[in-house]
Amino acid sequence: MNKLMNKLTIKTFLLLLLLSLTILLSAYGCIWIFLPYADQKLAQHNLDQQTEQFVSRLWVTQKSSSEPLFINFIRQTGADVSLLDDSGDAVSPFTFEKTDTKTIPGNRYPFRFIDSDEEYVLITHYNPLRSDEIADAVRKSIPFVALLVVLLSSVSAFAFSRYTTKPIIRISKIADRIANLDFSWYCPDLRDDEIGVLSQSINELSDKLHKALDEIRRRNDFLEDEILLEKERERRRMLFFSSVSHELKTPIAIVIGQLEGMQAQIGVYKDREKYLARSTEILQSLNIFIKEVLLVSHMDMNTELAVTAVNLSEIVESLAADYMDYAEALSIEFSKEIEPAILTCGDEMLLKKAIGNVFGNAVTHSPEHIRVLIKLSLMDNRATLTVVNTDAHIDEKDLPHLFEAFYRADKFARYGSGLGLYITQMILENYQVTHSIQNTENGVKFTAVFPLLHKNSI
Repeated sequence: MNKLMNKLTIKTFLLLLLLSLTILLSAYGCIWIFLPYADQKLAQHNLDQQTEQFVSRLWVTQKSSSEPLFINFIRQTGADVSLLDDSGDAVSPFTFEKTDTKTIPGNRYPFRFIDSDEEYVLITHYNPLRSDEIADAVRKSIPFVALLVVLLSSVSAFAFSRYTTKPIIRISKIADRIANLDFSWYCPDLRDDEIGVLSQSINELSDKLHKALDEIRRRNDFLEDEILLEKERERRRMLFFSSVSHELKTPIAIVIGQLEGMQAQIGVYKDREKYLARSTEILQSLNIFIKEVLLVSHMDMNTELAVTAVNLSEIVESLAADYMDYAEALSIEFSKEIEPAILTCGDEMLLKKAIGNVFGNAVTHSPEHIRVLIKLSLMDNRATLTVVNTDAHIDEKDLPHLFEAFYRADKFARYGSGLGLYITQMILENYQVTHSIQNTENGVKFTAVFPLLHKNSI
């Protein structure tokens, strides 16, 4: 019952019903009380007017002819009539003989008949019996009127409460759904009053909250991705520098051992020239390794690298010329197909480093008497660079790890620092260059796809 009474529609209905009953019953009570009184006053006023007209007629009427006038007047007005002679005694208005009736209170109207000098006084008084009948009729109609009042009040209160509270209840339910982050509902009340304005405001609030929540979720997803990416970067940094320290230990230990052996002139280390040359060679490779480590660190710390217009054709042409003599010394056929004037975005030094690492691996890791084919061409509004080692092959288990830092396939374990392709991948990823290495029927194929920079956009 308490829950039902807390409903807005029930509250509004009961309040309107009570208000309607109060107003209608109060109005009917006023009618019951004041109608007889008002009727009496009106009747008295009409009686006074009719009496004045009647007396005016008596002034021009003979005494013997007045009886029908008195009868007709009493019948029409229903008033109590008293007639006094010139001595103040009550007389009959029909026979003009003295009577024992008491004089009634009322307005006095003196007059004379046209054929008599005797003065009479006419007194009329309104009979309240008619007003009592009206009051009694009103009293008897109270049950029927009360039933009609209750019925009409109930119907009107119900209709008005439904009309008033239905949109408010609908808005309340939609607001509750919005509070539960359900934005799929809209208020359909397109009205010109305050409820319509409230509905429009709720709809606008829903749209704005929906957009704000979507933006928060999008940013939250972006932040989660950034956190995961940063964690992965940190993991890779830790792994990288852990590997760096491991890679540095061996050459440093070898150089120290050789230098200590030469200082002590122990065994084979008495040949100082030989081991000084070996130590120099190790330190030079170590110097190259440290430069590569510093390059990796520089790219890792600087997320916004320089972006300028770069002539990719010139870089590939220059690097191909540099490695051609080296390949010839290793009995490797080196051929190229380079389309001129291909422009892309990036840092020329870094792109040259990345492509140079690929060319170097292609020549260094290829057996003798094979062919290395370099091709740069335009395809689907992209510049595609392919480097193919014919008759070469990489174990399938090694392919997924070729771009990892310090990873070396077993048969190439003695070559390089293991950072070349790792650096290549970092540079290409920074400039949105897709790349891959795969085995083909003709050998091993490296592919890189560069975005184009048109001349008119420079």
